[in-house]
Amino acid sequence: MVRQALKNAVLAPALILFLTFLPFLTEAAEDRIPFRGLKEVGVFVEDIDPEAIKDGLSKEQIKTDVESKLREAGIKVIPTENCLHLPASPSGTDSYLYVIVNTVKFVSGLEYVYGTSVQLKQVVALERGKTVKPSRALLWATTWEKSDGVEISWVKDLAENVRRHISDKVDLFIGDYSAANPK
Repeated sequence: MVRQALKNAVLAPALILFLTFLPFLTEAAEDRIPFRGLKEVGVFVEDIDPEAIKDGLSKEQIKTDVESKLREAGIKVIPTENCLHLPASPSGTDSYLYVIVNTVKFVSGLEYVYGTSVQLKQVVALERGKTVKPSRALLWATTWEKSDGVEISWVKDLAENVRRHISDKVDLFIGDYSAANPK
């Protein structure tokens, strides 16, 4: 009787802790699914507002930053033109990082509101069943994403701040990639 009570006193809190953290453990494993077997990625940076370009933000610099960071982490980077085709193309791959920078300049001309997002786009298959033709459709989907809310920056600091926020998100991508593809 005492032994059973002691066993219950130990097992109940352990079970509660396990069940409390199970969603986090499951989520962590599920977050890595898009990275399993991922061998290479392209990098595509969305067009940037011309006003932000005049104030020093550069699409080319952001692309170079992201590609360099990926290469340093040992992730193969392929040319953008090879990653925007569905896998039916012999020169294509089925994944790319999509970098988005949204900016709005304040009326005063002294500050920007901006937001950044880094997304992993991959080809996914939509299975329709045997009675529907075609039974399988391929399409691009976001399988991983890191975005944050809006930030405010002085005009003179815009490029540095945006590049830092994107770099932080690419670091998270590299961490998730490395966890799913240990060397």
